[in-house]
Amino acid sequence: MSADQTEHRFVLRRDDGFVRVEWNRGVTVSERDARELVQRLEEVNPDVCEPMVAILNSMVSLDAAALAILANDLNVSALAIVGPTAVDRTIAQYFREVHQPAFPTRYFPAAAAAIDWLRTPGHSN
Repeated sequence: MSADQTEHRFVLRRDDGFVRVEWNRGVTVSERDARELVQRLEEVNPDVCEPMVAILNSMVSLDAAALAILANDLNVSALAIVGPTAVDRTIAQYFREVHQPAFPTRYFPAAAAAIDWLRTPGHSN
């Protein structure tokens, strides 16, 4: 197995009432990465549908298959996408408008506001 196949390109953990995913800085997310996130979320949070905060960390892009997997297979009640750059904002907008996830999705330039939004009624299960 190559180093790329064993290296996680994100950190996933449960926090206080939500799940947090932090992508490695400057990553391009592939279909494989998206499938791994869905699988790891199920391992960390089996049979529970909590809100998620996703920290993009200057993400470069996501391929179309990755976006489709995240929109269709991610078991979350809401998704707050966080990143301070114009690229982060564009990724979030494209994901929400083109892939139309079944859960509420919103962009924030900073994590504190994103977490406050996730904790409002209607965003947790």
